Amino acid sequence: MRRRQTRFPNQWLIAQAPFDAALFESAMKLRRGCGIIVIGGPPPRALARLRRLAAARGLALAHESRGEAIRVHDSAELRQALLGRAPLILLSPIYATNSHPDWRPLPRMRAAALARLGGGRLIALGGMDARRFRRVERLGFQGWAGISAFRT
Repeated sequence: MRRRQTRFPNQWLIAQAPFDAALFESAMKLRRGCGIIVIGGPPPRALARLRRLAAARGLALAHESRGEAIRVHDSAELRQALLGRAPLILLSPIYATNSHPDWRPLPRMRAAALARLGGGRLIALGGMDARRFRRVERLGFQGWAGISAFRT
């Protein structure tokens, strides 16, 4: 039997409350092959709208609440995510972020060590955008996720 490898997008929009027009505008601007990670429990109508939008635009959709994505912040949480075989693991914060101003970014070498421990499966999160991802990609990250990087 052949083992299948899942290929995940390398750019992810974080969809969390408020599920407003700005979120859907950001999702509409994503290029085909990107993804949306739903954090929290959106209202059923917003979730249905996100599903339709993702299907129409060729976007991947992952739900944190269903265990399809998990956020980790240190080696203990990473170990739990790996043992639980989480398909999508987001390491944060890589940079200072407006969504969690009191959290200190991970030191660069600690982030690199955790990315390597994750076997190159980790997604960089926290103050990320395409330019910053180019700086940390060689540390072993598969992709990046953000909120404000996609907002206009």
